[in-house]
This record gives sequence, C-alpha cells and structure tokens, in this order.
Amino acid sequence: MTRSAVAVRALRVAALPLLFLPFACVADGHPLGTDGAVEIRVAVAGPLFASDDLDKNGHPTGARQTPFTTDVVLKITEDDEPAHGAFIAVRVEPAEALTIRSAGDATQEGAVDESGENPTCTLVDGAFRCRGNDAGLARLQLVSDSDWSGTANLVVSWANRTEEHDIVVLPAGLPLEATNFNLVGLSTGEEIAPTYLALECSVDSLPSDLGSKWPEGRIRSRELFVRATPPSSTPTIVQNAPVVVESLTSEGALSEDASCTTRTTRLRILFDQKGETPRFFACFSDLGGDVSFGVHSGQKVIDPGPEITVLPEPRLLRVRVVDGKNIVPIDFSPVDIFEVSAFDVTLRAIQVPLDLSTTGGNSLVLESASAVTAPENAAPVQVAAVPNEEGMSQLVVTPRLLAMPECKSTTITVTP
Repeated sequence: MTRSAVAVRALRVAALPLLFLPFACVADGHPLGTDGAVEIRVAVAGPLFASDDLDKNGHPTGARQTPFTTDVVLKITEDDEPAHGAFIAVRVEPAEALTIRSAGDATQEGAVDESGENPTCTLVDGAFRCRGNDAGLARLQLVSDSDWSGTANLVVSWANRTEEHDIVVLPAGLPLEATNFNLVGLSTGEEIAPTYLALECSVDSLPSDLGSKWPEGRIRSRELFVRATPPSSTPTIVQNAPVVVESLTSEGALSEDASCTTRTTRLRILFDQKGETPRFFACFSDLGGDVSFGVHSGQKVIDPGPEITVLPEPRLLRVRVVDGKNIVPIDFSPVDIFEVSAFDVTLRAIQVPLDLSTTGGNSLVLESASAVTAPENAAPVQVAAVPNEEGMSQLVVTPRLLAMPECKSTTITVTP
C-alpha cells in the first residue's frame, strides 16, 4: 500500500466515530448540498400592499392597509429527509421591494430552532440566512416597508441551485377588483349657486377693493365622502386603504372643516371597514367658474372626475340713475331712467338675475319686473319706466326670488 493510500484510510477511520454522534456536526449548521431541496410556502395567498405615507426616513407611518406582511415557511430536505442544521441564503429581488425579517411569532411552525430559543432565519454577515430546525423547517417574514410596488422575487439559494417565488406588491389603495368606487355629494354638471350674503349696494362709484375671494366665515362648501366595495374574496383589504382627492382648478379647494378656513388642494384620507371615508368638504371661491376634482385610490381612478360649475358670488350691485334723470316730467311713454350692474370680487361685471320694483305708488311704472345684468365688456342694462303721475320714487332691486339684500336707487322726482 502506498503512503498516500495509508493516509486516506487513516482519515476515513478517524471520521467513523462521527457517524455515531447524532447531529454532531449538523446541529451547528452546514451548507445545504446539491442533493438538497427547498419548498417555499407563502402564508398570504394574494398580494401585499405598499405604503404611500412615509416619514422623513422613508419608513411607513400611520395606519396600514393589510396585508402588508406575510410569513414564509421553508421546508429544507436532503435526500427527501428533513435537513436538520442545513442553511440556505435568502434574498429579495429587487432588494428595495420587501424587507426580510425573522419570524415575528416564535410559536409558529419553523420559527425557532431545536433549542426553542433562536430564530431559524436571521441576518448573518450582512446576508439573510435560514437554517432548518430538527423538522427541517425555517420561517421568515416579508414586509412591504416602502412605497415600492410591482412583482418582487423571493430567491432561495444553496450550492449551485435556486428556488424562487413571486410576491406581488400592489400600490396602497384599492385593487382593480374593488367596485362601486365613487365620490358622493357632487355630480358632473351640477351648479353651485351664489348665497348673496356678501352683496353690497352702490348708487354710483365703485370701491377699489372688495376683499378676498375666500371670505372667512362665508365660504361656500359641500359635504362629501368616498365609498367603495371590496372584492368578495378579500373583504378586509379596504380598511385603511388610502384615497386621494384633488382639486384640479384654482377656484376649488378641499377641507376637513365645513368652514373651509384651512384649505388644501390635495386630501389623503382612509377608508373604514365599511368602505367609506370620513366626511370632508369641497370649498368654492367667490370668483367661481368651472371646477373639477380628481379621485384615485391604488389601482382605481374615477375617470372622469366630477366637473361642476360654480356661479360667481356677486359682491356689489350698483343701481344708478342715468345722468340728468333725477327729475322727469310726466310722460306716458317709457323712459330709460336707471341702469343696473353687478360685480364679482375682482370688480368684473357679471350676470345676475334681478327682481325690480319701485316705491312711491304709481309715480314710476316699470316696463319690466325683472332684468339680468350685463356680463363683462357689455354696456350696463338700462331699466325703463313710465313717469305716470306726480310724486317721488326709487327703483328697488333684489336678487331674483329673494327679499334680501335689497338695493335702492337715489330718489326720482316726477313733476307735472
């Protein structure tokens, strides 16, 4: 026998006692060999949800839509037997998609090693490693810990082999399978009427400033909420799902307060377990115009969003006597005596329907009991009356079908 053969035989003999020491080397861990296999069992059958509310460090904050985490059990075998002590490497591609952690509940299958004290999956030298316990099981946790969404790949590797499993991460919010997603309280084509609460009267000159288009304590608003129905297969995923409502035009805003004192153009709110958000408010400026809103949640979008017309809030109503007509003789023909104009907060002429009447009995008889003021760049509307009998009279103007506010002209004297 050669010297080299003797040496090899000596090594084999020296190794024999190890065969009779159960788990003497595997208990401390050894890499899973090429004859090993790994079965991946993911606890959550469906997708996870990303976060859309991150703190300054990029970590989720606030209530989360579930599920955003899942346990994964790895069944590790060698030659179809539990691979006690065999370890494998675990990673996620891309790395930012999901965070890998040790199992959170030590009582769950495969969470701890045979001693009952140490997690079977943990970070070792910067990489995540899982080691089979005496049943050949290891357990880890995957967490959606950012706003990343897409399809992530859980990769388990050992020797020259890999096993993979796709994990879908949806954007925070409603999945495509959700139904009845709508904004309640506003419908396309609606008109928001003026209140006339800020209307002032003038008989001649215009002021230089009429204040803010968002008058504190007098902002028009409408109560709203968003609702949705979750998929029947996963009824709990709607709770804490975020929905974003946006005002897409400058004359509309959003607020959590009916007074609209604090306003924003973008409001993020959460669905409750019934699939409804808390009530909030759409706010409308006194300038008015076409106002539209956008609503989206995860994979669901209300398209097109509601588009409404906000009528401008009249701020000034001018009832002016035409130059030289303060004194008119009796004449049984109609005479243009007054002109009426209405203005918004920027002193732009706007159209306002008006009711007309006079004081002083039959001194002045109006040709019409109503009028609509002229728009911008048009001549003011003339109001004709018949000087019917001697006396004194004023033109009385109110917004149509309203008794107040009431604006009166200066006095007209009808002479014989």
